[in-house]
Amino acid sequence: MNPSPEQHIFIEKVGRWWEVVGSRSAGRILGWLMICEPAPRSAAQLTEELQLSGGTVSTQTTVLERVGFLERVTFPGDRVTYYALPPNVWVELMKTESARIQEMKDLADAGAGVIPVERPDRVEDLGRVASFFLEDWPDTMERLMSYLKERR
Repeated sequence: MNPSPEQHIFIEKVGRWWEVVGSRSAGRILGWLMICEPAPRSAAQLTEELQLSGGTVSTQTTVLERVGFLERVTFPGDRVTYYALPPNVWVELMKTESARIQEMKDLADAGAGVIPVERPDRVEDLGRVASFFLEDWPDTMERLMSYLKERR
């Protein structure tokens, strides 16, 4: 099943969003896997449906899998590997943010000994922002889980 024109608009929007952290092709794969039915797609299907090269699909599915946005799916009697978004992928992504926030704080701490005289905010603000979110993040995640529980 090839994406409809409306679906292509969404796929491209996700592709452009993902370009901030990766490639547009990976974002397009992510966008299609968010809305395609049935959800699991093979590399060959992704190649055809998104008009990407086989090499691009192979590389980008590996990247997406490594960062937790894809999982491999197999079916008894079928030798093909399919890709799908893992359950609760967006919640799981947000759970990993505490580690990234801590890394930001660690960077700021590492920069404490080399803070520039001109515009020290370039390092100091990173530390302040990271400290704020390190303190606030557990409560934010708790509110998120309550919010999702109420709406499911």
